[in-house]
Amino acid sequence: MNTAWIVGGYSFFVLLGLVLWLYSRSKRTPVASVGELIDRIMHHRTTRVAIMLAWWWVGFHFLVNVIGR
Repeated sequence: MNTAWIVGGYSFFVLLGLVLWLYSRSKRTPVASVGELIDRIMHHRTTRVAIMLAWWWVGFHFLVNVIGR
């Protein structure tokens, strides 16, 4: 695959995220803001524990890889 396609793909998703963020900032839209999404997700204890475990798993694997060298 060409490097230009990869850079273009990443740029597309960054641009899409920026457009959705700007769209959610207007008051007339049904799209929730990032803060509202995080409030909704962190409302339940199960998701808080799952997010904590996911971050632990990612951090553990990166730290073990760095320390083990």
